[in-house]
Amino acid sequence: MLLFDSHSHIQEAAFAPDVADVLARARDAGLVGVAVCGYDAPGNLAALRLAETSSIVFPSVGFHPHEAKHVTPAMLAELEAQAALPAVVAVGEIGLDFYRDHSPRDIQQRALDAQLAIAVRLGKPVSVHSRSAEDAIHEHLEAYAAASPLARAGRPTGVMHCFGGTLEQARRYVDLGFLVSLACSITYPNSGEARRIAVELPLDCLVIETDSPYLPPQSYRGKRNEPAYVAAAAEAIAAARGITVDAAASATTANAARLFGVSIPTLAGRA
Repeated sequence: MLLFDSHSHIQEAAFAPDVADVLARARDAGLVGVAVCGYDAPGNLAALRLAETSSIVFPSVGFHPHEAKHVTPAMLAELEAQAALPAVVAVGEIGLDFYRDHSPRDIQQRALDAQLAIAVRLGKPVSVHSRSAEDAIHEHLEAYAAASPLARAGRPTGVMHCFGGTLEQARRYVDLGFLVSLACSITYPNSGEARRIAVELPLDCLVIETDSPYLPPQSYRGKRNEPAYVAAAAEAIAAARGITVDAAASATTANAARLFGVSIPTLAGRA
Protein backbone atom coordinates (compact mmCIF):
# COMPACT_ATOMS: atom_id res chain seq x y z
CA MET A 1 0.00 0.00 0.00
CA LEU A 2 1.36 3.40 -1.06
CA LEU A 3 0.49 6.47 1.00
CA PHE A 4 1.25 10.19 0.71
CA ASP A 5 0.84 12.66 3.58
CA SER A 6 0.00 15.86 1.69
CA HIS A 7 0.46 18.23 4.66
CA SER A 8 2.61 17.95 7.77
CA HIS A 9 4.78 20.07 10.05
CA ILE A 10 7.37 17.54 11.14
CA GLN A 11 10.02 20.27 11.06
CA GLU A 12 8.53 21.58 14.32
CA ALA A 13 10.30 21.34 17.67
CA ALA A 14 7.93 18.57 18.76
CA PHE A 15 9.77 16.25 16.37
CA ALA A 16 13.33 17.42 16.99
CA PRO A 17 14.29 14.52 19.28
CA ASP A 18 13.13 11.74 16.96
CA VAL A 19 12.37 12.99 13.45
CA ALA A 20 14.56 10.26 11.91
CA ASP A 21 12.50 7.62 13.73
CA VAL A 22 9.29 9.37 12.62
CA LEU A 23 10.39 9.15 9.00
CA ALA A 24 11.44 5.53 9.44
CA ARG A 25 7.97 4.69 10.78
CA ALA A 26 6.46 6.55 7.85
CA ARG A 27 8.42 4.41 5.39
CA ASP A 28 7.44 1.26 7.26
CA ALA A 29 3.78 2.31 7.02
CA GLY A 30 4.06 2.59 3.24
CA LEU A 31 4.55 6.32 2.81
CA VAL A 32 6.27 7.38 -0.39
CA GLY A 33 5.83 11.09 0.27
CA VAL A 34 5.49 13.55 3.14
CA ALA A 35 4.83 17.18 2.26
CA VAL A 36 6.44 19.32 4.95
CA CYS A 37 4.83 22.75 4.91
CA GLY A 38 6.39 25.96 6.12
CA TYR A 39 4.33 28.69 7.78
CA ASP A 40 6.90 31.33 8.85
CA ALA A 41 10.51 32.16 8.03
CA PRO A 42 12.12 29.64 10.46
CA GLY A 43 9.57 26.96 9.54
CA ASN A 44 10.25 27.42 5.83
CA LEU A 45 13.99 27.09 6.32
CA ALA A 46 13.52 24.03 8.54
CA ALA A 47 11.33 22.37 5.90
CA LEU A 48 14.01 22.92 3.26
CA ARG A 49 16.71 21.51 5.51
CA LEU A 50 14.65 18.46 6.45
CA ALA A 51 14.09 17.68 2.77
CA GLU A 52 17.84 17.37 2.36
CA THR A 53 17.85 14.44 4.79
CA SER A 54 15.17 12.19 3.26
CA SER A 55 13.98 11.31 -0.23
CA ILE A 56 10.35 11.06 0.90
CA VAL A 57 10.20 14.64 2.24
CA PHE A 58 8.82 17.25 -0.16
CA PRO A 59 9.04 20.84 1.16
CA SER A 60 6.57 23.67 0.71
CA VAL A 61 7.15 27.26 1.81
CA GLY A 62 4.76 30.05 2.73
CA PHE A 63 3.46 32.41 5.38
CA HIS A 64 0.44 31.25 7.39
CA PRO A 65 -2.33 33.86 7.79
CA HIS A 66 -1.48 34.11 11.50
CA GLU A 67 1.92 35.49 10.41
CA ALA A 68 0.54 38.00 7.89
CA LYS A 69 1.03 41.06 10.09
CA HIS A 70 4.75 40.30 10.31
CA VAL A 71 5.38 39.75 6.58
CA THR A 72 7.54 42.39 4.87
CA PRO A 73 8.45 42.88 1.20
CA ALA A 74 11.93 41.53 1.95
CA MET A 75 10.39 38.38 3.45
CA LEU A 76 8.24 37.92 0.36
CA ALA A 77 11.31 38.27 -1.85
CA GLU A 78 13.10 35.61 0.17
CA LEU A 79 10.02 33.39 0.00
CA GLU A 80 9.95 33.66 -3.79
CA ALA A 81 13.62 32.69 -3.99
CA GLN A 82 12.96 29.67 -1.79
CA ALA A 83 9.81 28.67 -3.68
CA ALA A 84 11.76 28.78 -6.95
CA LEU A 85 14.04 25.97 -5.77
CA PRO A 86 13.43 22.75 -7.73
CA ALA A 87 12.90 20.78 -4.51
CA VAL A 88 9.99 22.97 -3.41
CA VAL A 89 6.68 21.48 -4.51
CA ALA A 90 4.21 24.21 -3.50
CA VAL A 91 3.67 27.64 -2.02
CA GLY A 92 2.06 27.16 1.35
CA GLU A 93 0.78 27.05 3.97
CA ILE A 94 -1.03 30.24 2.97
CA GLY A 95 -4.61 31.41 3.29
CA LEU A 96 -7.13 33.13 5.53
CA ASP A 97 -8.06 32.42 9.13
CA PHE A 98 -11.15 34.32 10.24
CA TYR A 99 -11.59 32.05 13.26
CA ARG A 100 -8.66 33.22 15.37
CA ASP A 101 -7.90 36.48 13.54
CA HIS A 102 -4.31 36.65 14.78
CA SER A 103 -3.68 39.12 11.94
CA PRO A 104 -6.15 41.76 10.74
CA ARG A 105 -8.30 40.43 7.92
CA ASP A 106 -7.25 43.00 5.35
CA ILE A 107 -3.59 42.25 6.03
CA GLN A 108 -4.26 38.52 5.75
CA GLN A 109 -5.83 39.09 2.36
CA ARG A 110 -2.93 41.19 1.09
CA ALA A 111 -0.40 38.59 2.23
CA LEU A 112 -2.45 35.86 0.57
CA ASP A 113 -2.65 37.72 -2.74
CA ALA A 114 1.10 38.42 -2.71
CA GLN A 115 1.86 34.74 -2.22
CA LEU A 116 -0.67 33.65 -4.84
CA ALA A 117 1.12 35.96 -7.26
CA ILE A 118 4.41 34.24 -6.44
CA ALA A 119 2.82 30.87 -7.17
CA VAL A 120 1.55 32.15 -10.54
CA ARG A 121 4.96 33.48 -11.50
CA LEU A 122 6.67 30.22 -10.56
CA GLY A 123 3.98 27.89 -11.91
CA LYS A 124 3.64 26.06 -8.60
CA PRO A 125 0.50 24.92 -6.77
CA VAL A 126 -0.65 26.35 -3.46
CA SER A 127 -1.47 24.69 -0.15
CA VAL A 128 -4.35 26.68 1.31
CA HIS A 129 -5.44 27.15 4.90
CA SER A 130 -9.04 28.33 5.18
CA ARG A 131 -10.72 28.48 8.56
CA SER A 132 -14.09 30.20 8.89
CA ALA A 133 -13.20 31.80 5.55
CA GLU A 134 -14.31 29.20 3.01
CA ASP A 135 -16.52 31.72 1.21
CA ALA A 136 -14.31 34.80 1.66
CA ILE A 137 -11.26 33.12 0.17
CA HIS A 138 -13.04 32.01 -2.99
CA GLU A 139 -12.60 35.26 -4.91
CA HIS A 140 -8.86 35.24 -4.21
CA LEU A 141 -8.45 31.65 -5.34
CA GLU A 142 -10.70 32.15 -8.36
CA ALA A 143 -8.44 34.94 -9.64
CA TYR A 144 -5.36 32.86 -8.89
CA ALA A 145 -6.68 29.77 -10.67
CA ALA A 146 -7.55 31.81 -13.75
CA ALA A 147 -3.95 33.08 -13.93
CA SER A 148 -2.10 29.88 -12.98
CA PRO A 149 -0.34 28.02 -15.79
CA LEU A 150 -0.98 24.72 -13.99
CA ALA A 151 -4.51 24.29 -15.29
CA ARG A 152 -3.29 24.57 -18.86
CA ALA A 153 -0.72 21.88 -18.06
CA GLY A 154 -3.42 19.53 -16.74
CA ARG A 155 -2.28 19.76 -13.13
CA PRO A 156 -4.24 20.77 -10.03
CA THR A 157 -3.93 24.44 -9.14
CA GLY A 158 -3.64 23.68 -5.44
CA VAL A 159 -5.09 21.91 -2.43
CA MET A 160 -7.55 22.98 0.22
CA HIS A 161 -5.64 21.74 3.24
CA CYS A 162 -7.54 20.05 6.11
CA PHE A 163 -10.78 21.19 4.54
CA GLY A 164 -13.42 22.07 7.13
CA GLY A 165 -16.14 23.50 4.94
CA THR A 166 -19.25 21.98 3.42
CA LEU A 167 -19.60 19.66 0.46
CA GLU A 168 -21.08 22.52 -1.56
CA GLN A 169 -18.07 24.72 -0.78
CA ALA A 170 -15.68 21.88 -1.60
CA ARG A 171 -17.28 21.49 -5.02
CA ARG A 172 -16.66 25.16 -5.76
CA TYR A 173 -12.94 24.64 -5.20
CA VAL A 174 -12.86 21.48 -7.25
CA ASP A 175 -14.35 23.58 -10.06
CA LEU A 176 -11.31 25.87 -9.74
CA GLY A 177 -8.95 22.94 -10.19
CA PHE A 178 -8.19 22.40 -6.51
CA LEU A 179 -7.92 19.09 -4.72
CA VAL A 180 -9.54 18.69 -1.30
CA SER A 181 -7.47 17.28 1.55
CA LEU A 182 -9.06 15.23 4.31
CA ALA A 183 -7.10 14.96 7.53
CA CYS A 184 -7.08 12.21 10.15
CA SER A 185 -9.87 14.16 11.85
CA ILE A 186 -12.22 12.46 9.39
CA THR A 187 -12.15 9.63 11.94
CA TYR A 188 -13.76 11.78 14.66
CA PRO A 189 -17.40 11.00 15.53
CA ASN A 190 -18.49 14.58 14.72
CA SER A 191 -16.83 14.65 11.28
CA GLY A 192 -19.89 13.66 9.32
CA GLU A 193 -19.46 16.42 6.72
CA ALA A 194 -15.89 15.28 5.99
CA ARG A 195 -17.14 11.75 5.44
CA ARG A 196 -19.87 13.13 3.18
CA ILE A 197 -17.21 14.94 1.16
CA ALA A 198 -15.23 11.68 0.97
CA VAL A 199 -18.23 9.97 -0.57
CA GLU A 200 -19.64 12.67 -2.84
CA LEU A 201 -16.51 14.16 -4.42
CA PRO A 202 -14.82 12.21 -7.22
CA LEU A 203 -11.98 10.10 -5.83
CA ASP A 204 -9.51 11.83 -8.14
CA CYS A 205 -10.18 15.11 -6.29
CA LEU A 206 -9.10 13.85 -2.85
CA VAL A 207 -5.81 13.72 -0.98
CA ILE A 208 -5.09 12.88 2.65
CA GLU A 209 -2.94 14.44 5.34
CA THR A 210 -1.99 14.36 9.00
CA ASP A 211 -1.26 18.05 9.67
CA SER A 212 1.27 16.58 12.12
CA PRO A 213 1.72 17.11 15.02
CA TYR A 214 -1.94 18.17 15.15
CA LEU A 215 -5.24 16.31 14.63
CA PRO A 216 -4.28 12.70 15.41
CA PRO A 217 -6.80 10.03 14.37
CA GLN A 218 -9.46 8.99 16.85
CA SER A 219 -7.41 6.00 18.02
CA TYR A 220 -4.52 8.32 18.98
CA ARG A 221 -6.47 11.25 20.45
CA GLY A 222 -4.38 13.16 22.96
CA LYS A 223 -1.11 12.05 21.37
CA ARG A 224 1.23 13.65 18.86
CA ASN A 225 0.20 12.97 15.29
CA GLU A 226 2.78 11.79 12.74
CA PRO A 227 2.83 10.86 9.04
CA ALA A 228 2.54 7.11 9.63
CA TYR A 229 -0.96 7.69 10.96
CA VAL A 230 -2.22 9.03 7.62
CA ALA A 231 -3.36 5.48 6.89
CA ALA A 232 -6.31 6.20 9.21
CA ALA A 233 -7.59 8.84 6.77
CA ALA A 234 -7.32 6.38 3.87
CA GLU A 235 -9.18 3.78 5.91
CA ALA A 236 -11.95 6.26 6.70
CA ILE A 237 -12.36 7.23 3.05
CA ALA A 238 -12.43 3.56 2.06
CA ALA A 239 -15.09 2.77 4.65
CA ALA A 240 -17.22 5.75 3.62
CA ARG A 241 -17.02 4.95 -0.09
CA GLY A 242 -17.26 1.18 0.25
CA ILE A 243 -13.93 0.53 -1.48
CA THR A 244 -10.73 -1.17 -0.38
CA VAL A 245 -8.13 0.70 1.64
CA ASP A 246 -5.60 -0.07 -1.10
CA ALA A 247 -7.85 1.63 -3.64
CA ALA A 248 -8.24 4.73 -1.45
CA ALA A 249 -4.52 4.86 -0.71
CA SER A 250 -3.47 4.38 -4.34
CA ALA A 251 -5.85 7.03 -5.62
CA THR A 252 -4.94 9.68 -3.05
CA THR A 253 -1.23 9.01 -3.54
CA ALA A 254 -1.55 9.37 -7.31
CA ASN A 255 -3.50 12.59 -6.77
CA ALA A 256 -0.79 13.98 -4.47
CA ALA A 257 1.89 13.13 -7.00
CA ARG A 258 -0.09 14.95 -9.70
CA LEU A 259 -0.63 17.92 -7.39
CA PHE A 260 3.02 18.32 -6.47
CA GLY A 261 4.46 17.24 -9.82
CA VAL A 262 6.57 14.44 -8.38
CA SER A 263 7.24 10.85 -9.40
CA ILE A 264 6.25 8.10 -7.00
CA PRO A 265 8.51 5.03 -6.97
CA THR A 266 7.26 1.59 -6.02
CA LEU A 267 7.82 0.44 -2.46
CA ALA A 268 10.52 -1.95 -3.66
CA GLY A 269 12.35 0.83 -5.45
CA ARG A 270 12.46 3.38 -2.68
CA ALA A 271 15.86 4.56 -1.48
